[in-house]
Amino acid sequence: MATNHETIKRELCESCCKQILIHQKFLVCTRCNKISHHKCGKHHFVYDQTIDQWSCNDCQAGRLVKYSPFNSISYNKYSPEDPEAFAEIEKIKLCLSNCKLMSNKLINSQNFGFDRKPLAIFSNNIDGMSQNFDTLLAKLSLLHNRFDILAITETNINETHKNLYAIP
Repeated sequence: MATNHETIKRELCESCCKQILIHQKFLVCTRCNKISHHKCGKHHFVYDQTIDQWSCNDCQAGRLVKYSPFNSISYNKYSPEDPEAFAEIEKIKLCLSNCKLMSNKLINSQNFGFDRKPLAIFSNNIDGMSQNFDTLLAKLSLLHNRFDILAITETNINETHKNLYAIP
């Protein structure tokens, strides 16, 4: 039985626009189902180990991952823990979930002048102070607006490191 090769629909690589053949490795975005050759996708796809999925750069750009140390805490009515304390944790979780991710362009477009009423806070989970501190300072220097409070979260630091990190 012969097959007509013209009737077989071949997938096209989103990166190079060439056909993806059966024997070739490929990547598929788990959000929008874009497909790409494995070698082409190295520059257009990102692997997220936390959820074990590939995402194209377009979908990854729109994805906001918010970290909260309180997400794993849930109230157990049979636990001897204080219900008022749990209510406070729920308030903190809500506050953290309402935080907004802002680009440099968006921050610079905001009016954070000295005549403002609201408090301007910059918060960042730096995730490796020794590797990322200089990058943070460089990004802060690009912002036209100044913040009242800079909050930097780092778990792998102790009292002996306090003189290593100064913000001008």
